[in-house]
Amino acid sequence: MSAVFALAIGALALAPLLATRVGRLAALCSATGCVLLVIVGLDGALASAPLSLDLGGWLGFGHSALRADGLAGIFLALTGLTGGAVSLAYAELPPGRWLTALGGVLLLAVAVAIGADNGFLFLLAWETLTVCIYLIASADRARPDELVAGYLTAGLTKVGGAALLAAFGLLYGHTHSFTLEVWSHASLSAGTRGIVFVLFLIAFGTKVGVVPLQGGLPAGYGAAPRLGAASLSVALCAGFYGLWRFEFGVLGPLPVWCGDTLLVLGGITALVGIAYALTQDSLRRFLGYSTIEHAGIVLVGLGVALLGHAAHNPRLAAVGLLAATLHVCAQNLAKTLALIGIDRVEVATGERTEDPLGGLSRVLPLSAFGVGIACLTLAAIPPLGGFVSEWFTFEALLQGFRMPTLLSRLLCALAAAALALTAGLGLLAFVKFYSFMFLGRARRTLAGLREPSGRPLALVALSAVILVLGTVAPWEIHALGSGLRALLGFNAASSVISHPLVLGPVFASFSVLAPTWLALVLPAYALLALLIAVSAGPGKVRRAPVWVTGSGADLSAVQYRPSAYSNPMRVVLRGLLGYRTRLVQTDDDESGPRFVLENGVVLAIDRFVYAPLAGAALHVAACVRSLQSGRLSAYLLYVLIALIGALSLVPILR
Repeated sequence: MSAVFALAIGALALAPLLATRVGRLAALCSATGCVLLVIVGLDGALASAPLSLDLGGWLGFGHSALRADGLAGIFLALTGLTGGAVSLAYAELPPGRWLTALGGVLLLAVAVAIGADNGFLFLLAWETLTVCIYLIASADRARPDELVAGYLTAGLTKVGGAALLAAFGLLYGHTHSFTLEVWSHASLSAGTRGIVFVLFLIAFGTKVGVVPLQGGLPAGYGAAPRLGAASLSVALCAGFYGLWRFEFGVLGPLPVWCGDTLLVLGGITALVGIAYALTQDSLRRFLGYSTIEHAGIVLVGLGVALLGHAAHNPRLAAVGLLAATLHVCAQNLAKTLALIGIDRVEVATGERTEDPLGGLSRVLPLSAFGVGIACLTLAAIPPLGGFVSEWFTFEALLQGFRMPTLLSRLLCALAAAALALTAGLGLLAFVKFYSFMFLGRARRTLAGLREPSGRPLALVALSAVILVLGTVAPWEIHALGSGLRALLGFNAASSVISHPLVLGPVFASFSVLAPTWLALVLPAYALLALLIAVSAGPGKVRRAPVWVTGSGADLSAVQYRPSAYSNPMRVVLRGLLGYRTRLVQTDDDESGPRFVLENGVVLAIDRFVYAPLAGAALHVAACVRSLQSGRLSAYLLYVLIALIGALSLVPILR
C-alpha cells in the first residue's frame, strides 16, 4: 500500500506540470491521484499499522515522512473524494490551464500537510497552500473589488501562517525537535499549552472561517474565477485536520477554559455565518457564509471533545470528536458539490447573483439535482449525512451535565440553544437559495439555456456519495471510530453502534437514531401517499391565471424575489447585521426625477475590526515608506535590528 501512496503523491505532483500543456489531461491526472488517496486514506483509517512514505532528511530539519495513520487516513480519504470531484469538473469544463495548475498544486499541498510527520514539512505545505489560495482568490485582476477580496483572503491566511510559525517555534524551543510524535509527548506547562492553543486556533481558524477571522471565506469564494471556489473548499480539509492533530492530539489534554472558548466561538460563528448567509444575493458568497456556519458547528463538537479530554472522560471526548468529524465529512462533501453545481449554473446563465434567476430546473435538471442534494444535506434534512452529524452534535451538547465545571455546563446549554436557532435559520436560508434559483417562474428568458456539459461525471458521482452518506452512517462510523482510536484510546464505534443499524451517542441507553431505517421508511411513506392519491381517482382541477392586483402584469416580473424573502431578517436584525438603506436620485426622465433604493449589509466585524486594522496598516506602511531611502547603511541597520530581535527570543524559547 505504500507504493499506492507514492503513486498518489506522484500523480498529484505531475498534474500541475501537465497543466502547462494540456489542462484536461492534468485534471484527469489529479483525479487519478485523488482516487488513490481515497484508497490510501481508507486503508490508513481501518488498518492497525499506519502507512509511511519515507522522505529522508533532505529538508535539513530532521527526518521526515508522509504517514497515513488513522486520523490522517480520514482526512486523506475526504480530500480524495472532494478533490477528485473538483478535478473531474476541471476536466469537463476546463477553466484554463493556469487555474487547473493552481488547483493541482493546492491538492498536493493539502495531501502533504495531512500526511506530514514533521513540523517543518507541514509548514512548507501550509505556506504553499496559502500562496495557492491567494493566487486563486485574486486571479480576476480586471475587477478592483475582486482584487481587494483576494488581498483580504491572502492577508488573513498570512496572519494564520505567522501564528503557526510562532506555535511551531515554541514547540521546537521546548523539545528541540520538529517531529510531531515528540511534540505530542512534550512536557509543557498549562500556560504554554494555553498560548500554543490560541496560536493554533488563529492559524487554522483563518482557513476554516472562525469568527472574527472568517473574512477570507466569503471574499475568496466570491472573487475566485470559475471552479476556483470549489478548489478553495478542498483546502478546508487541511484546516480541520490541523485542529484535530494539533489541538487535540499534540496539545491535549488542554485546560478547561480552552474547551469553553471553543463552545463560545463555535456558537457565535455558527449564528453569524447563517445570519449573513441569509442576506446574501451572490451565489458563492452565500456558500462562503454557510461554510462559516458549519465551521461553528464543528467547533462546538470539538469544544465538547476538549472538555471531555480535560476531565479525563474518554467517552465524553469521543462523543464530541465523533460529532465534529461526522460534520466535517458531510459539510465538506456537500459544499464541494454545491460549488461545482453553482459553477455549472454560472457557465450556463452568465449570472453570479440569485435575483435574476428562476425556473432553472426545467433547463438544467442535472445541476438542479446536484445542488438540491447538497442543499438538503447542508440544511440537515433526514436521512442525509448532515442530519446525522447535527443530531450527534446536539447529543454531544446534551451531555452538559457530565462537564467538569458549572460554567462548562451553562455554555453547553447556551451552545445547544444557538445550534437550534442556527438549524432553523439554515433551513430558511437554503430554501431561499435553492427555490428562487431552480423553482418558480423564470425572471428572465431561458431560451437557449442548456447544461454546459452533457456528461457531468463529477456532479453525479459526488451526488451519489452524499445521497447514501446518511444511509451508510453505521459503516462510516466504523471507519471513523477506527481512525480516531489513537486519539481517544478506544474504538468509539463499539459504543455508538448498539445494533447493526442503530446508533447512539457513545453513552449507552441515552438515545438512539437509525438513519438507515429512515432512508428506507421515508421513501416508502412517500410512495404510499402517492398510491393513496392515485387510487382516489383524478380530482376535478380548475386552472386559472394568478391574480396580480388586477394590473395584468407579467407574473415573472412581479413575483416574490430573493431580496424580499430575506428582507424581514434584515429588518429584525438590522443593528446586528449592519443593514443599511438609502434613497439615491438617478437621471431625470420625462416624468421627473427617479429614485433608486440601495441597500446592503455591512458586517459588524468589517466595520469595527477589519476597517480600523486596514487603516492602521496603511498608516504604518506610509510611515515605513518614508524610511525606504535606498541607502545601504539604512538596510544594514534594519538587518541589525532584526538580528537583535531574533536573539532576544532565544532565552524565551529555551
